[in-house]
Amino acid sequence: MLKDLLQSKGIKQKWLAAKLGVSEVTLSSWVKGKSIPHKKHLEKLSDLLNIPLQSLIK
Repeated sequence: MLKDLLQSKGIKQKWLAAKLGVSEVTLSSWVKGKSIPHKKHLEKLSDLLNIPLQSLIK
């Protein structure tokens, strides 16, 4: 889901990782579904991607 969102919005993982203050490896594991972001990162993700927080929690 996160991968699709980034692609549809034209956002690069490197840019997003820098904005969130996480490593590219960490962001990549979220994109691949291998791990789940902490709540504080989910909130910032929703702001940066301009989507409701609930859509990231599903």
